[in-house]
This record gives sequence, C-alpha cells and structure tokens, in this order.
Amino acid sequence: MFDIGFWEMLVLCVLGLLVLGPNKLPEVAIKIGNYLGRARSMVNTLSRQMRQEIELAPLRPDVPQESDDNEEKE
Repeated sequence: MFDIGFWEMLVLCVLGLLVLGPNKLPEVAIKIGNYLGRARSMVNTLSRQMRQEIELAPLRPDVPQESDDNEEKE
C-alpha cells in the first residue's frame, strides 16, 4: 500500500513517541491499526460485491445491456 521503509517507520515512531508520549502511543497505534483493518475489510467486501455484480449482470434480465446502437441514435 504505502512504500515505507525501515528508516521512515523509525522516524515516524520517534515522532509519535515525542508528540504523544510513551503512555499514549500504544493506545493510538492500536486504534489506528483497528481503523485500518476495518477500512481494508470494507474495501475487500465492496470489491467482492462489485465483482459478483459484474459477473451476474449478463444473467439478469432486468439489467439493460449496453450496446453500440445507443451511440448511433444520439
């Protein structure tokens, strides 16, 4: 996802330690991890649903199929 190396992560941890302090940093890190996990789960669910809809669209009669005829009429 992000191209963060070891040194960049180390700098972020030191900055977090200086700004938040040693007591608050683990709590904030856990919360951020939970939020990122939820976001990743939502993205995976959405992409799975979209993929299913795309695969099933030609099988459903109520979904109009796109054709080149619409472009010629305009």
